[in-house]
Amino acid sequence: PVTQTGNIFMGTGVAVERITRQYNAFVEANLRNSNSDLTSQEPMVNYANRVVDIMGGETMSLNSALDQFFSSARDVSTDPASTVLRSSFVRDAQGVADRFGQLSAQLDSIQEETSQAMQGQVDQINSLSKQVAMVNSQLTKQRTADAQPPGLLDQRDQLLRELSNLAHVNTKFELNGTVTVSLGPSINQDVVVLGNKSVEIGANFNSASPEKVALVLDPYGKPLALSGPTSGSLSGLMTFREQVLGSSRAAVDNLAKNFAAAVNEVHLGGIDGYGNPAVALFAFDPTASSAAGGMHVAFDDPMRVSAAAQFRVIEKDTNTSGSDATLVYDPASAPVRSTPDGQMLVPADDVSKV
Repeated sequence: PVTQTGNIFMGTGVAVERITRQYNAFVEANLRNSNSDLTSQEPMVNYANRVVDIMGGETMSLNSALDQFFSSARDVSTDPASTVLRSSFVRDAQGVADRFGQLSAQLDSIQEETSQAMQGQVDQINSLSKQVAMVNSQLTKQRTADAQPPGLLDQRDQLLRELSNLAHVNTKFELNGTVTVSLGPSINQDVVVLGNKSVEIGANFNSASPEKVALVLDPYGKPLALSGPTSGSLSGLMTFREQVLGSSRAAVDNLAKNFAAAVNEVHLGGIDGYGNPAVALFAFDPTASSAAGGMHVAFDDPMRVSAAAQFRVIEKDTNTSGSDATLVYDPASAPVRSTPDGQMLVPADDVSKV
């Protein structure tokens, strides 16, 4: 209402009849689902890019270490008597093993980082679930949602959006605005909020397969296995660990074992600088958490490098020549030893002297 004073009309104030909260349940549910789908991609992309950088980066790449190793192998084959070249070969062989170990350590670092991130997100889910239960407790004071304070309903929706960023949630709203929250495929499975009560979840890391994680409902009461979130950042972390981190670690370990097996096969076929049958060049620490992380050169003595092949002189029936074979060697640089059957073992570079 207004009052007139002369030719001037003056208002006497405003009377507020009611405040209506503008809310669309369908739009809000779509927003939560979209948030879950979007946030599930972020950890997958970020951590996958880091794995690619580790594998392909110049500082961690195997290419340079392998090139140096094979270059040293060629050098020592041209001059097996050189202690310097033998030492360089052992050093570069250990360089390859160290590079495998560095790759494994970097993957271990990402594994530990994602483990901490997952535990942190599990804690956030538990905290948000408790807050939703507390809001539900306050909403029970009214019979209908229209009678609820708008600020309290806004707080409920904000908490649900934050939950959906971490994991896909199913919701069921009662007439008074209270909400039931489930992390499972249906509203009746894996319920974390029911009325004014919340149930915690936990993460169990598999020591045998560290990249695998199992989520558990009520870990400190009656634990039940969660079916696992289908979206949200927690789902993205779990997918990355199982599909990217696990396969990358397996690939590095397999490459380390196959490379070592191939090199050892060649190395075992010769004799060392002492004239003894060679031993394996590479070995693996059985106590290491991964094959690549436990790879190392089996010896430090450069004279144990297999840089010569076994040489045998065998009389042949079809040989009509009356000349005898003569073996000439330098005892100081080309040790020779006889085997029990009378054969002579000589470094490969001295074969030309026969």
